[in-house]
Amino acid sequence: MTSKHTNQPLVSVYIPTKNRPQLLKRAIDSVLAQTYPAVEIVISDDGSTDDTPDFVRSLQKQHSNIVYLREEQSKGACHARNKAIRAASGEFVTGLDDDDRFAPNRIASFVKAWQPEVSFLCSLNYIDDGVKLRPSHYYKKIIRFDDQVRRNYVGTQIFTHRQTLLDNGLQFDERYPAWQDYDFFTTLLLKLGPAKRVYNRSYIQHTDHEQNRITDPRRIRKGYSLFSAKFKPHMTSSQRISLLVNANILRGHRIGDRFIKMCWQAGNWWDLFRIYKKQRLKR
Repeated sequence: MTSKHTNQPLVSVYIPTKNRPQLLKRAIDSVLAQTYPAVEIVISDDGSTDDTPDFVRSLQKQHSNIVYLREEQSKGACHARNKAIRAASGEFVTGLDDDDRFAPNRIASFVKAWQPEVSFLCSLNYIDDGVKLRPSHYYKKIIRFDDQVRRNYVGTQIFTHRQTLLDNGLQFDERYPAWQDYDFFTTLLLKLGPAKRVYNRSYIQHTDHEQNRITDPRRIRKGYSLFSAKFKPHMTSSQRISLLVNANILRGHRIGDRFIKMCWQAGNWWDLFRIYKKQRLKR
């Protein structure tokens, strides 16, 4: 769909949220500040019990491009994302977590870079810890399933063609308590082919508040188990070792000699470097 006012492709930004109106305001403001003119904002409320509904409805009176969806009972962030994508009107969709924000040129850079032959676009990111901005280290320009299944090279949030998702039944897996994004991106790469990175640091992840990211080791373990079971038929032994090492690093576990030997025997030199960087340099 194109915008009635600009004759440019409409881009729908979906934002799942729950009980965080102050953070949500910052996220919405960053979308309203986009240089690209044809933008729809789809806010998917996963059962907020505070003043989030009143806040969003007040914004709707000021901005005609805001759509508000709400569940009375929480069904999880993946359900909220899937509901928003189905309800969106845009030709393209891209996500934004309610505690993060876009740089002003993010959507424009994606629309300009879009190529029909890629499964999706992603970007470079900044991480804001409340003191300074740190660049993330995701640098692969072309991202393929064989790389992504080892660890999340995409990062966070993608830009893609909405109808392609719907036509292929591609959505966030609502079973996952963690690794939801990782699973979704990897599924798209498996089903639709390689993705491309736009070399523009246009997404800012905020880690300067209490409720920032899913870091519960039990949730990561569950996410790893679901991910491993789903993609195991498509993975080599080397890839499975990389995935296991990555899961243990994310859970804060020390990587023992057994894992180091497995990496060495499989020729997983990058995994060995990551282990050294995480553990040996901290001594």
